[in-house]
Amino acid sequence: MSQVKQIKPEQPIVTDKEFELAIKEKTLVNIFQNDMQIRPIATISGYSPDTIRMSDGSVIHRNANSFFAAANKAR
Repeated sequence: MSQVKQIKPEQPIVTDKEFELAIKEKTLVNIFQNDMQIRPIATISGYSPDTIRMSDGSVIHRNANSFFAAANKAR
């Protein structure tokens, strides 16, 4: 029996499985481009090989940005 994985605070979210888990857990996510946060912290509602759809409806290019689980103390 395999262990159930969880997204940990500040963990990079890169693979399809990590995006699926972040959606399932409603993980708050920071989005960075060139080491600068480009959006407020939000949850992910969907993904494709090219884009990530945020809970507010915005679409973010997957390859041009980095996605990280928010720290526990994030508001």
